[in-house]
Amino acid sequence: MFENVSDEQLLIFENIIDGFNPEYVVENLKKIPEIEGYSSTANGCLYKNDSHGFLTSLMEKLFNDRIKYKKLMLESQQRYEQSKSKEDENLVARYKNFQMAKKIQLNSLYGALSNQWFRWFNFDNAESITTSGQITIIYIANKMNEYMNKICKTKDVDYVIASDTDSIYVTFEKLIPANSDELEAVKLIDQFCEKKIQPYLDFCYDELAGMMNAYQQKMQMKRETIANKGIWRGKKMYILNAWNVEGVQYDKPKLKIQGIEAVRSSTPHACRVKIKEALSLIMNGSELDLQTFVTNFRNEFMNLPFEDVAFPRGVKGMTKYAGKREIYIKGTPIHVKGALMFNSLLKINNIKTIPPIQDGDKIKFAYLKEPNPIGDTVIATPDELPKEFKLDKYIDREMQFSKSFVEPLRSITEVIDWEVEQRATLEDFFG
Repeated sequence: MFENVSDEQLLIFENIIDGFNPEYVVENLKKIPEIEGYSSTANGCLYKNDSHGFLTSLMEKLFNDRIKYKKLMLESQQRYEQSKSKEDENLVARYKNFQMAKKIQLNSLYGALSNQWFRWFNFDNAESITTSGQITIIYIANKMNEYMNKICKTKDVDYVIASDTDSIYVTFEKLIPANSDELEAVKLIDQFCEKKIQPYLDFCYDELAGMMNAYQQKMQMKRETIANKGIWRGKKMYILNAWNVEGVQYDKPKLKIQGIEAVRSSTPHACRVKIKEALSLIMNGSELDLQTFVTNFRNEFMNLPFEDVAFPRGVKGMTKYAGKREIYIKGTPIHVKGALMFNSLLKINNIKTIPPIQDGDKIKFAYLKEPNPIGDTVIATPDELPKEFKLDKYIDREMQFSKSFVEPLRSITEVIDWEVEQRATLEDFFG
């Protein structure tokens, strides 16, 4: 089978197999031998390419189903942007769930391949998928930089500002006329991607499929988001100020958030909408605008009732963490500690109209300022804080505000060297 393969080609295969290096593979793609009847993967494995296997047939069906539902989702979303009808809004949600279900199924099948208890488990199969995925994204990033340097008449400029598993993020700033407004710039980029970038990407992946002697060319990279600003906090953790997402054009930019859980299910009710408003200010306002917004919300937050500023949680381990002599044992999670304290206060105050907290209940908890009447740092309740406890004035709203609102924002603003709140300096003092 290897009789027509040169020594140089065999050496490349050996280097790939002995220690996979994605950059090395990309540099030597054109030298990888085309062995008739076989496809090669990035880690040096070979697969027969004269027929479709069971798993690939299954994945193709799931993949085609996902494309169908995603197309219906985008069509519904485009209609909704124009009509704002409830029917179109419901269709967007429906097709989004359908396509996400197919995506999860596809990802699960890869996970199963690397599970030793799976019927068709094989480490080489799992590694082939992972390494080939790395190659495809590094390859297309390199090709995009080559193309952009050529049309911008630059040399060795890195136009790919970020990449992840299946995406690259490219700046087209040099191609936009200086006097263009946002909507004009978006339109120009959209047309450029459709007429120039998309055909080029298709050509590059056809070329890559040929180098690997693939059974079929299945790599399809489409233009997704056009944004005028972006903040990356880490891999797969970013915020984009999106004007157009997969062909759906917005009159005003919308935030696209990936991997940054600024608003979680555990975020207090009062902070959820305000955090999103603050993120929009980060993208479309100034540092001073953000600081003013935070100051105003702080003043509002300090006067809100317990149930609006407390952290929502589900509680488990009430029996496990309950002490025999003390209320709770050492190492009790903070929210469970607050729940056990709540049950204790019900007994102390002889309150029988409110049921005690049990495992599986939804609760809200907040930190307490010290000293306080119960001599502890936390209290939890199923809903409102009972007046009999006389604890409202001891709720540490400063800490609640910091943990639930300021800290999530600061994790983002520190990337762009902004301050969430104004700080007094010696210059201010002497000025």
